[in-house]
Amino acid sequence: MYSSNQITTVHLEITTKCNASCPMCLRTVLGGKINPHLPLTELKLADIETIFPATFVQQLKRIYLCGNYGDPIVATDTLEVLRYFRRLNPQLRLELFTNGSARNEQWWHDVAQVVTLCHFGIDGLEDTNHIYRRGTKWTILMRNIQAYIAAGGAAHWDYLVFRHNEHQVEPARELSQKLGFRSFQLKKTGRFFSNQKAVVKDQQEVHSAEGELEYFLEMPLDPKYLNPSLAREEALVHEYGSLRAYLEKTRVTCKVAAEKSVYVSGEGLVFPCCWTANQLYPWYREPESGDIWALVKQLPNGLRSLDARQSSLCEIVDGPFFQKLIPAGWERPTFASGKIFACAKTCGQEFDPFRAQFT
Repeated sequence: MYSSNQITTVHLEITTKCNASCPMCLRTVLGGKINPHLPLTELKLADIETIFPATFVQQLKRIYLCGNYGDPIVATDTLEVLRYFRRLNPQLRLELFTNGSARNEQWWHDVAQVVTLCHFGIDGLEDTNHIYRRGTKWTILMRNIQAYIAAGGAAHWDYLVFRHNEHQVEPARELSQKLGFRSFQLKKTGRFFSNQKAVVKDQQEVHSAEGELEYFLEMPLDPKYLNPSLAREEALVHEYGSLRAYLEKTRVTCKVAAEKSVYVSGEGLVFPCCWTANQLYPWYREPESGDIWALVKQLPNGLRSLDARQSSLCEIVDGPFFQKLIPAGWERPTFASGKIFACAKTCGQEFDPFRAQFT
């Protein structure tokens, strides 16, 4: 893949905890009860100082705190961690990805002095944002945004488009300008996809904490808001017989290998990317099963071999998981023989729901 001294970007998930319950996030079971397999934890400043020594931080160009499961604003030491990175590398691009609905105005004022850019995930207006961002509070979100921007913070608005909010795209864009956001980005979500069945789905169940069906998330009606990659399913099925057959045959071109990026989880685990790490704790699968676990179990100390609080991040990146096991999983001819499903889905040639979000 790449050696540790080539890394320029770190995706840090400082916690697996969150104040929201988004239905397409694996932290919960369809937006309801907490994923029973997921460790709820966070990295403290002392952990960060161990994982990211000064020499490593100084070689980086970008660190972004973005949730795979959690939201960085709920972690205890997020502000102190941001200040630590900024002190070690004043030129570093520091970014925060968040739902924005936690902390007080002073905290947001202080964050504005440290980060380069804050990405707010806001999927609608006051009457719709909570349909996907379950558990967030609009009044708190608006208060925090205003405090952050008033303190000089650069803000970006990410807007996931669903059927229930597609009519509010332009009003939301206008609100972003009124509030002082630097930019506004529509995201055509690629999560209307069943990893279990390897098929595109047009709706997503949303459950209560008791596991009862409450409503559905649905794809937008307007074709311009649909994820172009998901829309290719019919053509790929016609050519290959099924989407799964395409994924088995596609050539993998790793995104993070190209950009020299690495992911560190809320447990301090080092993975090439959040997509491979995301396969550690899916609620719909038996614990410690699947292709990523099959690779992890080949390591001398299993998952502990990837813990950057016990072994250095550089040793992990330069070790067998990154240099042999993951790349070998790109070349396998079938999933049964060890081809990595997450890699084929995310970094294949003709089906790329992640990148297609932004087209």
